[in-house]
Amino acid sequence: MPRIRKIRRRKINQARKHEAAVDAVMPSRFQESRADGASRIVIIGEHIFNVKLSKLVENEEGLEVVATASTAKEAMAIPNEYGAELAIVDVDFGGISAGIALTRDINERSPGCAFMLICGLFTSAVARNLWVYSTESWSVISQATAKNPRHLAEAISSAVHGITWIEPGITRELQQYGERSKSLDERKLSIYERQSKDDPAA
Repeated sequence: MPRIRKIRRRKINQARKHEAAVDAVMPSRFQESRADGASRIVIIGEHIFNVKLSKLVENEEGLEVVATASTAKEAMAIPNEYGAELAIVDVDFGGISAGIALTRDINERSPGCAFMLICGLFTSAVARNLWVYSTESWSVISQATAKNPRHLAEAISSAVHGITWIEPGITRELQQYGERSKSLDERKLSIYERQSKDDPAA
């Protein structure tokens, strides 16, 4: 029993440290009222992801979920169709890190929409794909932050107003790949060379 209590206490402390770290760098929330009403949000992911996140977002004043998409075809259409200011995308929608490529495609069709990606299990594959394919205008947060209503509201509010934010832990993971070139081809080449060096047989 004492060991179980220690493990539980350790997990609680880790959660508190995560929350404190996010608090320290979270952008201040914009308080001014919008002339056109609530900010229009679309959510893109599996059905359960969409339902859970919709409930969290809609509990916040000034935010409105205008549509959700659970297929790639729907996802490509809804930002423009509903005049969304922000699209929130599950990084693993359609497969591990597949939401990153989908977001890039949607971004090309809907340049006026801001994007926020939510990472579940942050693997090396997700880190590499974010480093290569993401743009500086995307916000990226963890699932832990997304589950905290206040942190989620802060991140969304900032993204809607054009302030991108990447969670500190995710930023540290991305920094291990070095400074990002503005060229997509150069970033691809950099990752290829890195992987070849780490695994010559690959």
